Amino acid sequence: MPIENLDSTQGLVFVGEITSTRNLLASGLRILREGAFFDTTKDPIFTTLSIGVEKYLKLILGTISLDEHQRWPSKAEMMGYGHGIAEMWDRVMDEVHRRTEDKSEYIRGLDAGVDVDPVLRPLLEVLDRYGRSGRFYNLDALGGRPQEDLSPDEMFNAVEQAALADPEVSRARDEAMADLFDQVASDQFDTILRERIASSLDGAWQMLSRVGMNDGFGETGKVLGYELRAADVGDQ
Repeated sequence: MPIENLDSTQGLVFVGEITSTRNLLASGLRILREGAFFDTTKDPIFTTLSIGVEKYLKLILGTISLDEHQRWPSKAEMMGYGHGIAEMWDRVMDEVHRRTEDKSEYIRGLDAGVDVDPVLRPLLEVLDRYGRSGRFYNLDALGGRPQEDLSPDEMFNAVEQAALADPEVSRARDEAMADLFDQVASDQFDTILRERIASSLDGAWQMLSRVGMNDGFGETGKVLGYELRAADVGDQ
């Protein structure tokens, strides 16, 4: 079907980019939830989620440009955002706040819930760090030019600490610590911790999709919202 302000070629690649983004996000969240050991899954998690989140934010910024200026941003404009996930997130959320003022209580509630989620910001900071240069942290050290900032691994500690503020996660941690030989309790804590972290990004994904579906990002943003619904993603 025709997509407003995009020619037929742009429309096809727009849908292709949505599909790529959806698969990256779904795969990254699945690995985060189900991976056996964080040490062996952290790089696939960081890689898929940093790319997926960056693509999603750039798709949203593109639909906002279509809504306001009737044109997709140029390659140079998109490259200007770099891999700055945290900055793009802030830009998108400023638009979300402004564009949902007249929306339903449900939509505004989703927005407010994402705003106060203590886990989301440190998680986005990790993905930002990994996407910008953190993925080369060890290679740069090998080359004699170690990076000054914390590694993504070290930054992920802040994500886990934020998740531990959740009462359910905290209780699971206490039960696991009560008997260090109780593997069942340890595994349960790991599962609950991972789910709390994954649900943070899942909630942001759902909110952005709903905002798009409800005309928050213009007519083309509706297509993005419907095509990128988290609930529609099957097994990746």
